[in-house]
Amino acid sequence: MILFCSFSVISADIYKEESKKIAADKRRVAEVEKKFSTDEKECENPSGNDLDKSVVTALKIYCDARESAKSRIPKIKSMLAEYENAFNSYVEECKTIDNDEKYSKCESLDQQIASSAEVLNDEKEKFNSDLDTMDNAAARAKELNDRSNDANKEDFKRTVSNNLNAKKELVRSMQKGLEEDNKAFKNSKGKLGEALKNSSAESAGKGKIFMEGLNKILLQNSTLRQLCASMLKTIEEARNVCVSKTDMEKCRTSETKMENLFNDGNSKLAVYKDEKNNVIAMENDYHKAGMGDILAKMENAKKTMSADLQNLKSQNANLKQQIEASTNNMEVVKSRNNKKLTDTYTGYVATMKELERESGEFIKIYEENLGKIDSFTNSCVSGKSEFTPECRIEGDKIVGSVNETEPKVIKYGDKFNKLNKDLADFYKKFQ
Repeated sequence: MILFCSFSVISADIYKEESKKIAADKRRVAEVEKKFSTDEKECENPSGNDLDKSVVTALKIYCDARESAKSRIPKIKSMLAEYENAFNSYVEECKTIDNDEKYSKCESLDQQIASSAEVLNDEKEKFNSDLDTMDNAAARAKELNDRSNDANKEDFKRTVSNNLNAKKELVRSMQKGLEEDNKAFKNSKGKLGEALKNSSAESAGKGKIFMEGLNKILLQNSTLRQLCASMLKTIEEARNVCVSKTDMEKCRTSETKMENLFNDGNSKLAVYKDEKNNVIAMENDYHKAGMGDILAKMENAKKTMSADLQNLKSQNANLKQQIEASTNNMEVVKSRNNKKLTDTYTGYVATMKELERESGEFIKIYEENLGKIDSFTNSCVSGKSEFTPECRIEGDKIVGSVNETEPKVIKYGDKFNKLNKDLADFYKKFQ
């Protein structure tokens, strides 16, 4: 029922919905009342029946709850009528509130509804509790009676055995999954420990969070695997007393123990699954950070190489031209009959050839590394959710090659600029 906590005008939708609930409550009470109109012979003298003691106990619980629920019906019907009248009066009187007197009256009706709903809901809860107790006690009495009946013992044993086998398979499956998880988590932890040694600050931060998550989930995994072993042991204990010995009292105790253990296991498993999802999210964050880190390094390397490569190709072409022209230039130099000039120019030509060779090697290295970067991005980053240690090593190797070559290119550039200056000074002597 709706419990009105604030004074407000009821909309047509709320009225319709509340009316449906009142009608539903009335139907339910009427159905239960009709059911109770037939006497329960078993309740006339439960202890006088030729039943097992445990069955009689459950039957008494059923009969007491039935009597309690039955006694509540007149009160609930009266309360429902009172609530319905109060609700309808409120709706009728308070469709519009246009003055203080009406406001005061509607406020009073609102309080009546709230008070009526409160006591009604309280009585309904007790009524529902009695009905639940009846159902549970009836099911328990039937179960106990079936078990105590020799004619049903074999069926009972087969049913219990099948249930225990199903539980065992379930635990075995759970155990296998936990063992696979444990292996995967330990593998991730080992790889992570190595990867963190060469990571950016952001990647290392994400990795530390991931490591903490791995340690936590590994501890939970260990607890659950131990719990699985206890479950399997309890299943065999239940099989012994319920199937082999058919000791009903010990069987019930064993079943209760097993049920409690499984409830504990299911609860812990639910927490474990949530934590596992958290660890997966941490791992994804870590991999994203690692991939972002290497992509940034790769982008910087590409920019560096692209700029240098353009200069290197231009310089290499210039050097080839000068080397080609050096034959004719040498004839002009020799025509001066000056050994010192000839030796100087010969040295310049040798430097041209050396620089042409160096620039060609740098061009080759840069072009290879640019190709490696594209290949690396396609195989290790694009569309990938995991940044493997192998990819991290390969990426760092490519970036390392660029970083290692860069100082050599700068040194080469200095030599190239010096050669051009020396040649310019040298050619002035022939002007």
